[in-house]
Amino acid sequence: MNQLPLVSVIIPTYNREKYLLQALNSVANQTYTNLEIIVVDDGSDINYAEKICEKIKNCKYYYKRNGGLSSARNYGVSKAKGEYIAFLDDDDYWRVDKLQIQVAVLNKKSSIDLVHSAAEVVDEKGLRVGKVIGAAQNKVNKRSGYVFWNALGVWVVKSPTPLIRKSVFKPDLLFDETIKVGEDIDFYQRLFYRHKVYYINKPLAFYREHAAIGRLSTQQEKYIGIEKKMYANFLKMGVYNVILKKRIAFKLLKSDLDRWNKIYPNNKRKYNLIKQLFLASKLLN
Repeated sequence: MNQLPLVSVIIPTYNREKYLLQALNSVANQTYTNLEIIVVDDGSDINYAEKICEKIKNCKYYYKRNGGLSSARNYGVSKAKGEYIAFLDDDDYWRVDKLQIQVAVLNKKSSIDLVHSAAEVVDEKGLRVGKVIGAAQNKVNKRSGYVFWNALGVWVVKSPTPLIRKSVFKPDLLFDETIKVGEDIDFYQRLFYRHKVYYINKPLAFYREHAAIGRLSTQQEKYIGIEKKMYANFLKMGVYNVILKKRIAFKLLKSDLDRWNKIYPNNKRKYNLIKQLFLASKLLN
């Protein structure tokens, strides 16, 4: 019998001990067992993660100087030995059969390089709140295949859900370590440009909503301007065709405007189509 592929599960952590053990247990208790767990301590002030990792089978602990979430994830990828890579934030956790279901998809569908799913929202105590985040029922079919154009500036995979072939990670397709907020938006949009994905329309992970001080996902104003960095990263990936560049720029400009107007509803920006096209031609300036 062929050996099942090794899955490397990368869990970055930084000064947040409270939920880490639950996250680790949700991985260690997976029905799919050929896995390694990589905990990347991104320069925490107190060494809590190593002690917790010691309680978990196949858990490897690494400490690095603080560099942000992108840096921690990239570091984990560099240490990973698995054929498949999964990311899990230290305050989220998984359904017990998450990896088993997703590995089966990648094993069967050679043209697919990422499989993702919906996620169920839980509160600070890990209790379900009756909310699922994922594709609306009328858009499920748009979450699989070559999704780049319907996803650009609109949606990305839910953070605790993806399983990715390690071969996807290239020098020009890693997390941008200069982006401190919204790094997943940039990474997954660029991944969509090169790779096909597959969506499972049921929650395989649990996303925790809590009001922790400094939680980046709650600081929406810090996402302003990310589209400019995204555009620069597309150019670094070798997007040179003029028409293609303008089409990408136009989509990102719309995303930038929508984001601004959502965060600042009393100070909305309005541009007509001609001005949008002009701005897109100026590379989002």
